[in-house]
Amino acid sequence: MKKSARRTRKEVFQHWLAKWRHRYRLVLLDESSFEERFSMVLNRRNVFLAVGGSVLFLIVSTTFLIAYTPLREYIPGYSSTSLRREAVKLNAVTDSLVDLVAYQEQFIQHIQFMVGGSLPPDTLTSAATPPPGWSAERLKASERERKLREEVEAREAAAPKPTEMLQPVAGLVLRSANPAQGRYGLVIDALRPSDVVAVEDGTVLAIEGTNSLGYSITVHHAEDRISRYIGLSRVKTRVGSGLRKGEVLGRLLEQDPENPIPFQVEIWIHGRPINAAQELGYRK
Repeated sequence: MKKSARRTRKEVFQHWLAKWRHRYRLVLLDESSFEERFSMVLNRRNVFLAVGGSVLFLIVSTTFLIAYTPLREYIPGYSSTSLRREAVKLNAVTDSLVDLVAYQEQFIQHIQFMVGGSLPPDTLTSAATPPPGWSAERLKASERERKLREEVEAREAAAPKPTEMLQPVAGLVLRSANPAQGRYGLVIDALRPSDVVAVEDGTVLAIEGTNSLGYSITVHHAEDRISRYIGLSRVKTRVGSGLRKGEVLGRLLEQDPENPIPFQVEIWIHGRPINAAQELGYRK
């Protein structure tokens, strides 16, 4: 029984293999005269290889066509480098226009006050007349208040003062930070070419960016302070490197007129942005 079973399996395999090798003739005949127009000898193996090779060729050629030709820009969700560059440029122009419009509105408002002979509502004219019951004696500090002031002054004098930060690069402020509008960076009209230095001692946390869009460096300092330098042309440090105050992080080169990359600096303390212009001593 075992030998017959083995023969049966062997015969089945040989029969299956013979079917794959069996040849067929594909003939095209003229319907009216039954004259043979075309004939071809085929077998299942050749047909399988031809169909599989054609499908594989179509897949590979389609992949290369989409990956290495401009057709990839028509894929939904794909954004090219040029589009991102234009978006960054348009965002910078929009922010500058918003600041310019706000400045012009404030300037026109002050001109209107001057022409009309009135003063803005935030002046001291509303406080010219003291309220009823007001007395200068009420402004004098009591003995308890004086002791509290002396205690606070003593604590402030004994507390360690934070080290003064260095300016990362020389220049003037083009645009101040506005966290309410999602702008945390202080845009600086920096001297070019020039080096960008660390404002304090710290450790490099991250380096991001490309040559076309500029580089950004994030540095962690003591007392949970973080500084970010955005728009560098070259990077001269590595992630995890320890930095000294005034050590060079990177370099700013001359800007490309067609692709200007502004330099920005951000200062964060305990996860909140602060007025970097005041801390670093920049002025407009």
